[in-house]
Amino acid sequence: MSDKHFCPECERGRAMYESWRNEPERQAIQRAWKQEKIERALRISEIDGLFREKRLNNLKNCPKLHDEIAKYLKNWKTMKQHGYGFYFWGNVGAGKTHTAIVLANELMEREMVEVLFLNIPETITRIKNTFDSEIKSEDSRLFDRMKEMEMLVLDDIGVEKYSDWLSDQMYQIIDHRWKNRKPMVLTSNLSLEDLSKKYKPQVASRIRGCCKAIRFNEQDRRQQSAPLF
Repeated sequence: MSDKHFCPECERGRAMYESWRNEPERQAIQRAWKQEKIERALRISEIDGLFREKRLNNLKNCPKLHDEIAKYLKNWKTMKQHGYGFYFWGNVGAGKTHTAIVLANELMEREMVEVLFLNIPETITRIKNTFDSEIKSEDSRLFDRMKEMEMLVLDDIGVEKYSDWLSDQMYQIIDHRWKNRKPMVLTSNLSLEDLSKKYKPQVASRIRGCCKAIRFNEQDRRQQSAPLF
């Protein structure tokens, strides 16, 4: 019995039909995969509570800041390739943490980026409390996560009590990310000049080399920066 053959046009038509028929299933699989990636990113980000709800539209009352974050998100692939991030600094309560979390949430939702958000004073206290405990090994790995995470957000740096140990750890983390072009967002009450007095001067130098500094003012949140990107 001879094999049946279809004309090229029929073969193309049948292939197009099969592709069209299977498209909803493929889209459903892709949506489920994307949602799973987003949920994983949220789980490991350490962002919780009301912070998870913050999105770009929460910055609509500050148009310049809204546009700055929107531009970063639009150009994320380029920002990631070069390891560019932000240094938000200024008055207490001016919106630095809020803005950093908006950016982190948008990156997770839009680009499925894995983010680690840490408040530095709380994190240092947490780690020091485990120095003599059975879970020391678990928290000792946190510094490795800070170095390797796709996007790192460090909140309130420079507020904690100074120690040589902490200064050395901060330098190792920031230097590693700077050298390997891994983007980060940092918030602080201190300018980079004052931060260089708090830690090793190289810490501020590394941040300046890869992060766009934006000054937050409680009244108008004026931006102050050299045009890095």
